[in-house]
Amino acid sequence: MVLPGLLRGTRLAAVVCASTVLASPASAQSTIDPTDPFADLASAAQWRDRFRTEVGVDPNDPFHNMAPAQWWGNTWNGQWMTAAAQGMTFEAFYRSLQGDANGGRSVDIRSPYPYTSAGEHWRAWLAAAGGGTRHTRETLPDWSGDWDGGGGLPNALIREYWEGVSEPYRPRFEQMLQAELEGRHWWPADICLPNGFARSGWSIRYFMMDPTMVLLAFDRPVTQARYIFTDGRGFLDEDRAIPQWMGESQGFWDGEELVVWTRNVIPQSGGHGQPELSDRLELVERYALIGDEILVDITFYDPEALAFPWHSVGLFNRSAGLEGWRAQPPTLNECVSTNNIHHDELGRIEDYGPNDPRWRNIFDPRPWATVFDRAEEAKAQGLLPAAPSFLSFGAAPD
Repeated sequence: MVLPGLLRGTRLAAVVCASTVLASPASAQSTIDPTDPFADLASAAQWRDRFRTEVGVDPNDPFHNMAPAQWWGNTWNGQWMTAAAQGMTFEAFYRSLQGDANGGRSVDIRSPYPYTSAGEHWRAWLAAAGGGTRHTRETLPDWSGDWDGGGGLPNALIREYWEGVSEPYRPRFEQMLQAELEGRHWWPADICLPNGFARSGWSIRYFMMDPTMVLLAFDRPVTQARYIFTDGRGFLDEDRAIPQWMGESQGFWDGEELVVWTRNVIPQSGGHGQPELSDRLELVERYALIGDEILVDITFYDPEALAFPWHSVGLFNRSAGLEGWRAQPPTLNECVSTNNIHHDELGRIEDYGPNDPRWRNIFDPRPWATVFDRAEEAKAQGLLPAAPSFLSFGAAPD
């Protein structure tokens, strides 16, 4: 399956590399200390802005100057099916879709660090921290409260993602993009999977810690938790390690900054125009409370799915008062019991309606009785063998 007008492989990469960039940040490697990146930061936003870029609308962009949100947003309501019914060709439809280069703003997705693997990155930061800070309950930083915000894959244009995806994984990325254009949308939570690191793996609500571990808890879109052990236990032996949606994490404190290394992640795609990640994904993160915000610096290492290590930044804001909590209190959201979404035989996303026997009424106080009643109706219609109540048999014979 090929996107109209697109060139494959290195030819497409060459087109993407030629995209117009009006201004780009100074080389991050020349402006930060890779072993102490947050030194002298006045605010969390200062670090985020260091990686922002100004980009222009490029008439030769094969992805029509769109970011993933624009890519699926322009096709979400069945626009292609409507256009096809009106006699428009798919090429004409695709050419009619044009983005604004994310409002002229993007980010540099390349890692600013000189490291080639998560292990090398982790060991460099651990050495710079002198083996890490051993906190007691009294010396741990205070990150209590309700937090909102987060991080994820960098907020870049699709042309920049394409350049950063490995050659073997570009056909997978192309398949995802093609499906979105045709209105065959997919994202993890539509079938109740965790978003994981391929989408919003940093929608952290609470930071809870003791001297041996840090627990990151969040409930959107489904309830998840990350256990980051800071007592030096390391990773599980390979024969005992089980891939998990949020992986397996170890960490250490560098003063009041938390450094995390994660691996053993289940391969995932964030969908909606986001690329696919492999089971070789490893991440190195650095968290710090700066002012009243928590800043997280994220580096993605995936030698199978990515052409080079990626970089992203996230910010968390502490809720003032209890209004945020009242508006959206944390819930145990396991999603499955309230999910009426499915993909039909054409690969399109659909909803089960109230008249469909597979529809789940989330307000049904006795869903088990509903299922039992449905079976009785089927028996009455001859769809199931007759089975009268056992109480109708009377007393057992002597």
